[in-house]
Amino acid sequence: MEIQFGTTLLPNADDLRETITRLFCRLETSLWHLLLEVWDAPENTARAEEKIKRIFSDHRRPDSLVFAAHDAMLNAALAQDEPRFEQACLQFLQLPDPVEATGLRVLGLSEEELGLGACNLLRRVFRDDVGLTADLSAPGAEEKKQAAAKIKLAINTLEQYAPNWAKEFDLLVSQVYLAVNRDPKKSGFGGATVFGAFGSILVNSDKIDILPTVLMTLVHESSHAKLFLYHLDDPVILNEDTELFSSPLRSTPRPMEGIFHAAWVSARMVQSARAMLENGFSGPDAEELRRQCRQAVIIYRDCATQVERHARLTPLGQQLFDDAQRAMSDACS
Repeated sequence: MEIQFGTTLLPNADDLRETITRLFCRLETSLWHLLLEVWDAPENTARAEEKIKRIFSDHRRPDSLVFAAHDAMLNAALAQDEPRFEQACLQFLQLPDPVEATGLRVLGLSEEELGLGACNLLRRVFRDDVGLTADLSAPGAEEKKQAAAKIKLAINTLEQYAPNWAKEFDLLVSQVYLAVNRDPKKSGFGGATVFGAFGSILVNSDKIDILPTVLMTLVHESSHAKLFLYHLDDPVILNEDTELFSSPLRSTPRPMEGIFHAAWVSARMVQSARAMLENGFSGPDAEELRRQCRQAVIIYRDCATQVERHARLTPLGQQLFDDAQRAMSDACS
């Protein structure tokens, strides 16, 4: 089906809901295969069957821990690492119930709040390639409370001034995990989103000090999640990971996939900010939101230049980029 302008970059809850439903079906199929066909553990068959049925019965929405456990199992199986695969399967069985996403939850990335196995799964899947998220701890109780209040205010603001963006965020994110760098000298981690923990975003609670920053962080991270969904049946970007290019967000060269993502999510940050401002968001926070919007325009322009010069895109990838370019044409002129 040809993708029409407006259905990729901008919010479209109906299309997104359909795609996420397909993703959940694929996740269920893969779990049945990994746990009941690949895993040679007949003594655990009944437990695995019951666990999967509980997760997916009545069209439930599996939470990010299910995705994280699946990611661990799948990667261990592909690596033919039997001990690691066995451990991942057991971690899945030990996930706390319920493992269903029910409304937005803001949680600390801690063993005390999540349990040891769940916390380890999330730490593993959120670990990045440059070490920014390799050594994290949960914020203190008071810091977590303040951060949760800021996130709630931001969601309420989206609902009031950009309701289509709020509906889309609700579909993409059901858990926000809060963390900070253990080493205070490391300050580069702001947030993270990975397909292996779909349904969640990781946020540095030390970084979300004011409302505009919280708003842009939520849009930024959830936009990565949306872009991951376009990769389900299509590579989008054909450049090899070994091809490295300069990027405005990194001090060292990075693969084209990272630059493409940065361009696309920056375009969405600009469009969501504009939607809020055009719908009456005002006051000192509005001025700061405009400033952050202008910064996102600069990042978009720099990344888009690299995409134009060096990216090799599939037809869908070209559609995604063209939609962003059209939406940003007046901002970048």
